[in-house]
This record gives sequence, structure tokens and C-alpha cells, in this order.
Amino acid sequence: MQIRASIKVQRPGDAKAKLETIAKGLRGPSKVKVGFPAGKAPGDLISIAYWNHFGTSRGIPPRPFITTAMFKGRGELRSFITAEAKKIVFAGNPTPMRYALQNLGMKGQDMVQMQILSNMPPPNAPSTVQQKGSSRTLVDTGRLVGSVTWAIDTKL
Repeated sequence: MQIRASIKVQRPGDAKAKLETIAKGLRGPSKVKVGFPAGKAPGDLISIAYWNHFGTSRGIPPRPFITTAMFKGRGELRSFITAEAKKIVFAGNPTPMRYALQNLGMKGQDMVQMQILSNMPPPNAPSTVQQKGSSRTLVDTGRLVGSVTWAIDTKL
């Protein structure tokens, strides 16, 4: 995604100072991971999320909740990223990128959690409904939805 910006110069030297402020705000991490980042979610839950997302050859159908959430919300995410980029350009704060990534992480977390709670098709097998006592897909104890999180990727 490309972001365009324009700067209005009021006095000579303003453009350089503004560009330096923007460059300062863009230093540091530039990625955020949403879902079940390593070190933030229990290992067994990462496996549960993986097998539910991709399915198995032994009867668990794929329910790609992360991919679906991001695909459905792509327009909303694009608008959100644009708004955060504008804040970075116009902020006097030297660390706006970190705030933008935090906000984006929380937004993505919410989107994934809402997708999990949406009762994604296909429906549970009758044996699963009997075992769980519920026909709700992807939700049993609530651990999966409660463990969705985000982390700023500090690898540059």
C-alpha cells in the first residue's frame, strides 16, 4: 500500500523540519502480527488455532477465521491505516509509528475475535455438537477467542 502526503510550506526551512519530524516518527518497528504470535499464546492453543484454521485430514474442516477476518475487513483496515498514516505525518510526537502499530494490532485482534464468534460454516458434526453440548463452531471453552492477541514485530 502506498501513502501519499503533501506538505504546505509556510516559511523557508519548514519543509525540512517537517520531513525530519516525519522520519523520526517512522523509525523503529514497522510490522504488527495479529493472531497467536509466538511467546504470547500457549503452544497448545497455537496448535488448536492452526488445525481449526486449516483443517485436518481426520475430519476437522477448515474454518480460516484469521484469513476471513482480514479479507472481510480489508477496506476498513485500509481506511484505518490511512488515518494512522495521517496522524504520523501531522504528529509532533517522535514515536507515532509505535502507537499506530498498537492501534492496528488492537483493531486486528478485534476483527479476528469477532470472526471466531460469528459461528463460521461449515456446521459442527453431530458428534461434535453432542460432545460439546453446543452447535457453535470454533467456540468451546472460550480459550481460542480469549487468546487472540497481537505483537509488534521488532525484527527490522
